[in-house]
Amino acid sequence: MEPTPDIYDLVMYPTAAFKPTIQPEIIDSEIPWSESYLNPKNRIETLDPLPNARWRIDGGEADGTRFFTVPCFALGRPPLRIDTYIPLPQNIPNTLRNVLSPFSAMLVGDHNISRLAISQHILRALDHWSRSVPDFEENYFSMPFGSKIVIDFLCADVTKMEAHLVPIYDVELKWLTLSALETLWNLPHDVWPEIIDFEAIKLQLQLHEAISLVKIAGKGEKLFVFKSGVHDLKFLYHELRLLLTMAPNRHVIPLVAVVTKACRFGGKVGVCGFILGYHAHGTLRDVLSHRRGANEPSLKEKLRWARQITSDLIHIQGTPAGFYSDMKLNNILLAEYENELTPLFVDFEQRGGWYSWSPPEVYYLEYFEYLAASDIDPSIKENSIAMLRSYLPSWRSRFKQIQYQDWNDPHGFSNGWLCLTDQEREAGQVFMLGKLLWCLFEGVASVNCLVTVETFREDVWEQAFPEFRRTPEPLRALIRKCTVGAMEWKGQLPAVVRRGNKLYPRGRTGRNGEPEGTAVETQEAARQYWREELRRAERFIEERKLNVMVEGESSFLGFMKERPSFKEVLAVLEDFDASVV
Repeated sequence: MEPTPDIYDLVMYPTAAFKPTIQPEIIDSEIPWSESYLNPKNRIETLDPLPNARWRIDGGEADGTRFFTVPCFALGRPPLRIDTYIPLPQNIPNTLRNVLSPFSAMLVGDHNISRLAISQHILRALDHWSRSVPDFEENYFSMPFGSKIVIDFLCADVTKMEAHLVPIYDVELKWLTLSALETLWNLPHDVWPEIIDFEAIKLQLQLHEAISLVKIAGKGEKLFVFKSGVHDLKFLYHELRLLLTMAPNRHVIPLVAVVTKACRFGGKVGVCGFILGYHAHGTLRDVLSHRRGANEPSLKEKLRWARQITSDLIHIQGTPAGFYSDMKLNNILLAEYENELTPLFVDFEQRGGWYSWSPPEVYYLEYFEYLAASDIDPSIKENSIAMLRSYLPSWRSRFKQIQYQDWNDPHGFSNGWLCLTDQEREAGQVFMLGKLLWCLFEGVASVNCLVTVETFREDVWEQAFPEFRRTPEPLRALIRKCTVGAMEWKGQLPAVVRRGNKLYPRGRTGRNGEPEGTAVETQEAARQYWREELRRAERFIEERKLNVMVEGESSFLGFMKERPSFKEVLAVLEDFDASVV
């Protein structure tokens, strides 16, 4: 199965249990001359990089339809977060699809996306369009934060592609003022860092949908991270509150400044984001990807990181955050501290994580939340909502654009985590920590189990959790205990696997003597897998409900009881570290 935006709901999420079977694409060998790529009118003049380009692409979303485009005149200016959107790849004519390979944008990391044929075609179209619009630069800077550039259709001739600069007012309208946040949070004035104006920020690179690499006026050439949001601001504000209220710790990324911006309309000055330190060594995933072989971190260094990460999770327990719900390799930065690389936690939005990292007691509930928010049969949605509310009467969907000030839960937006007791939350975090320790000691930059949105942008690894090859035996036993409840220990392996840049049914990859499965067979394997997963999830919720009714309070289920505490994990790591010469 080729990577397309459709595969998310067909394979990666619980909706796969209910989606109709895809129809194999019919390839007509007799392509009309009017549609043939051999016809001169259908040929793309060139896909070489444009000399003296006036635009660049710094990255893009994993679905291949949103590109982080920046006109060169905007470099060194405040980042307005105006991205470019193109039609879904399946809506691009076949003759053009064969040349531009629009699906390839789903396969590469942000730093490589500008090299793609589809990216070069977009850049040429933006160059022609922006040159043809009078006062384009002035119009661009008059747009509200989070506006869009929309390309209606793609064709071979970039001069015929229509683009529009679309103002989006919703983001700025939802910003809260500094005084409103002060009142809402009731925080003492001395916890607030420096407040800087948006106009002082100078864009250098758009690293991610929410992360801009910037310089700040008056602070020389030093680089910083500006975190903002253009979709759902409740996550941004929640993270800001936690960073303001967490006691200083050198293993949690410190808040440098809060950024405010005057809205284009109404005169309000809203909090639009915040500034964090920039660390050039990257994430733990980057280090594990790039430092294989002779340059690989030593066992002692890995043990030091493991101990520090575990200690940091203990520290987070004692802060207003209470727990860390999005453990994964690319949420652990490595910062240089006293001539050593030290792990640094980032991303405190507390919205939950990927199924591939989360514990089953969390993602079982999230399955039904996803169905409740999906575009599927209304009866399935209604049944999912009814199940959720029978278990959590106050349940609300985190997928809806609820105003930040209307949510009012100090521990974030993941119902799967919020319904757990403090002890159960620790057990859930220990599960994720176990997977991280597996990656660390195996030297693998991905758990490589369930297929997720991030899968195609990760390095290809032949090894998947929980196969051990390099981890010392005492640590293997620790990881097994931490990840009790993982479906893999029960032989319940994901039905769909990645091989190269395609998805196949497990055991039908066309490699090592296996037959090659079709796209239809891949979807059918995913359908059966998700039907069984939903049955397990329903049984889990029913058991939880029964425990509540009988005992009057939430109780542990077996696999949560068996996991060690953070302190027990730390003790094992320290004992083993002491034995390593």
